[in-house]
Amino acid sequence: MKKIFSVLVVIAFILFSCEKDDICDPATPTTPRLVIKFYDFNSQSLPKRIANLKIVGEGMNYNNPVLTSNGSQFWNDTLVYIPLKTNLDVSKFRFIRFAQDTILANAQVDTLEFNYSRRDEYVSRACGFKTIFDLNGGQADPFILNNDENATLGNWIRNIRIEETNINDENETHINIYFL
Repeated sequence: MKKIFSVLVVIAFILFSCEKDDICDPATPTTPRLVIKFYDFNSQSLPKRIANLKIVGEGMNYNNPVLTSNGSQFWNDTLVYIPLKTNLDVSKFRFIRFAQDTILANAQVDTLEFNYSRRDEYVSRACGFKTIFDLNGGQADPFILNNDENATLGNWIRNIRIEETNINDENETHINIYFL
């Protein structure tokens, strides 16, 4: 009887000492990035691939830019994904076109400042919180081009249009940029 009781106690300790694995599933949605799609200014319904674009965040070193999904410093696509700051209501980036050109004088730089409000949303015990952004966020201008609130024309950017103000996921385009 004592042996059975001892075995039951050991089994009970084993069962009650187990705990859940707190591993965040990679498929779980986390803080979304801002999705920007590029279009041809002359044919505004046609997406246009941006070549050799380097995106450098404020306070980041030129040699430490926002990287593509394959780890490249240079974006060569119609879409870019920008991480916004989760601890501030503003993020500023330099968009450097022709950054890979050996003659730096050929590079064209436009600065975009994104203004937004943010709210944290609980995901799970394992994943913690994610931040949801709203580009309107009480600001008159959700973006400022080249430090000028009235600017609509940049060094290479010809127009900017907000498609979706709520940044909940990366499944849709949030901002369209038109360039030549």
